[in-house]
Amino acid sequence: MTAAADQHEFEIDRDKVYAYALAFSTLLIALLGFFMLCGVGVVLAPVWYFAIGPRVVRRQVDALRYWLDGSTLRINQGFIFVGQKAIPLDRVTDVVLAQGPLLRRYGIWTLGIQTAGTGGQAAEGQLYGVVHPEQVRDLILRRRDEVTDRNRSGA
Repeated sequence: MTAAADQHEFEIDRDKVYAYALAFSTLLIALLGFFMLCGVGVVLAPVWYFAIGPRVVRRQVDALRYWLDGSTLRINQGFIFVGQKAIPLDRVTDVVLAQGPLLRRYGIWTLGIQTAGTGGQAAEGQLYGVVHPEQVRDLILRRRDEVTDRNRSGA
């Protein structure tokens, strides 16, 4: 396998992820402001939604990148708190498709990457808003199987 054939970047529907993230963050600010600051959320939420949020959320969404690099799934995210994960495919036990009510409203699925090293229901990594999530899940699991077969055969 050549290096180019060994890499695959996943397409992200950035417009949908942006709309979802802006709505979710605005809702969170409104609720926190309402319950913790005695109704200040009524003022904070519109300020966030119209003035601050669009720039912050756009940069956050633009920072998302998910790709397969040989026998590793790589996840880059964040611009304020930057996160980079490298998940060895031979540790992946499952890829779970999930969609809550707000995600469903925006037509987004999350792919939870479960590994042998994570306890309980916690996912080692989350992929948000990938285009064709079922195909992405199948590709990750197929590559995982290829890697584990190669490791067993000693190649």
